[in-house]
Amino acid sequence: MPVSEFRRLVVEGRLVNAPLDGYSDPAWRTICLRHGATLCYTEMIPAIALVFGASDAMRRLRRADGESILAVQIEGAKPDIMVEAARIAVNAGADIIDINAGCPSQRVTNSGAGSALLSDLELLHEIARAVKGAVDVPVSMKVRSGPTQSNIVVDEISAMVNDLDLAAVTIHPRTRNQAYRGKADWSLIARMKSSCRIPVIGNGDIRSPADALRMMETTGCDAVMIARGAIGNPWLFSQTRACLAGQEAPAPVNRQEWERTVWDHFNLFLDYLDGFEGIAARLFRKHLARYTRGMTGATEFRRGLPHINDRAGLRMALERLLAAGEEAGGFVFPMPRPDDTF
Repeated sequence: MPVSEFRRLVVEGRLVNAPLDGYSDPAWRTICLRHGATLCYTEMIPAIALVFGASDAMRRLRRADGESILAVQIEGAKPDIMVEAARIAVNAGADIIDINAGCPSQRVTNSGAGSALLSDLELLHEIARAVKGAVDVPVSMKVRSGPTQSNIVVDEISAMVNDLDLAAVTIHPRTRNQAYRGKADWSLIARMKSSCRIPVIGNGDIRSPADALRMMETTGCDAVMIARGAIGNPWLFSQTRACLAGQEAPAPVNRQEWERTVWDHFNLFLDYLDGFEGIAARLFRKHLARYTRGMTGATEFRRGLPHINDRAGLRMALERLLAAGEEAGGFVFPMPRPDDTF
């Protein structure tokens, strides 16, 4: 894919699904694409795991159902390892390579990768330059605003991505030490956009279509990346698409649509895990906790999550949940409140 085509996709599509570790597998990306996401990034893949051919890392390179653009995010702190991982990903079919310089997890930063790279911009520049020079697909980067709130590196990152002429840059305007606490400082997205010659994707605290519209209007970013706000609520993409287009909001999610989506997601996830039903059911619990958040009977449902170990258990649990909703007056899928935290 030419860089110009990728940039056009970002600018015209405007809705990107985030590379969420532990969530953005092919099953979840399929669900998000079906509900209106333009582009989805894979969950973060450790570069060293790809180089050593780890089965889980290689599985993460699978293309989602109907995914025309496979955007693979890799993380690491050694240029040669990142280059080799990028080449492996491209050989496996990746259309885009994204460099992770934003993950605040200690599991990642303790090795000098993720948002730890914001404390060594010379190394980050070397990694990005080397990766871009090694592959013939567009290379993007995802960053945070800096190591700490007293050390914001937005201007330095803007200069770097301009110098390298990367395909795009995504900024989550929290610092490494903030992790997911506090409020994302959208003014830093605007600051980056004002000095970048490449598309800027804004990320952070998008919980509703109105949030996405407000981010684009107040920061001038070219696209928004929706992350945790869409977990359990993939309809956020279709609702946001309508909002950005000035269209009437889609009808509220009804029981049939909700139930169909949950089962579609589970079945896709089961396929991704090669049919291992017990593993799929147990790992799917985290999605169930979010799909049911705030619904009538959800508290009791979540208490029973440890007992969902197969398809039959999932079916019985969902039937009880939906019956509780009907007894309380009918199915209602709640939208997140403005003060919801993620």
